[in-house]
Amino acid sequence: MSTIKFFDQVNQNFDKAAAYTKHDKGILSQIKICNSVYHITFPVKRDDGSITTVNAWRAEHSQHKLPVKGGIRYAPSVNEDEVMALSALMTYKCAIVDVPFGGAKGGIRINKNDFSESELERITRRYTFELIKKNFIGPGIDVPAPDYGTGAREMSWIADTYNSMTDSNINAFACVTGKPIPQGGVRGRTEATGRGTFFGIREACDIADDMKRLGLKPGLDGKRVVVQGLGNVGYFAAKFLQQGGAVIVGIAEYEGAIYAPKGLDVDAVAKHR
Repeated sequence: MSTIKFFDQVNQNFDKAAAYTKHDKGILSQIKICNSVYHITFPVKRDDGSITTVNAWRAEHSQHKLPVKGGIRYAPSVNEDEVMALSALMTYKCAIVDVPFGGAKGGIRINKNDFSESELERITRRYTFELIKKNFIGPGIDVPAPDYGTGAREMSWIADTYNSMTDSNINAFACVTGKPIPQGGVRGRTEATGRGTFFGIREACDIADDMKRLGLKPGLDGKRVVVQGLGNVGYFAAKFLQQGGAVIVGIAEYEGAIYAPKGLDVDAVAKHR
């Protein structure tokens, strides 16, 4: 049985929604297209002197509004289809809430656990260099951000590389968001996505009619929650849900899962991991 690609799934959902509009079919077809995809293959010198070849991508789904915006992922599963699909979702998310950005997404196909910090820095800086060469990064052009497997550290390397390779651009450090606070980062950014997830769940649980249909009482108090993934988003979502009165009974990760009917201490699990 054939598997539908991620980008095709996104387009299928787009088509379902578009059927309720009166927009011209040609315009709708144009909206779906991923405008630009840059596939990069580059060598990286390991700490032991050996050379590893790394594959990376940056997709810009739509430049109808600039800059385009979207995170950079570090994971073994990263591929062209994934970054195209996620860049499309960024376009739609920004449009739905009227944020004036186009959508983009990037990724490097690596397992972070297989590389030292110095090796990750070399990979990140080389990736940034390749993006600069093709004008796939820059203030007002394409502004990456943290995503799965990346954080303030990686954004700091990207900003520093961009700053050192451009002509004294006073806006150079605006080439990425999610930087460390001393480098112009925004307080609260690290936990923002998980906090937003918490707010969404909290609001949904406060809708009395919906909760009644599910046989549940309104509110988070006592709600039993299973979290899939304890990365940045999963950790903070679980932490805020727990603080809001929910009981985290299960946490699943790629290497396994744990279940405790009486509840888990999210911080303790994260520390153990």
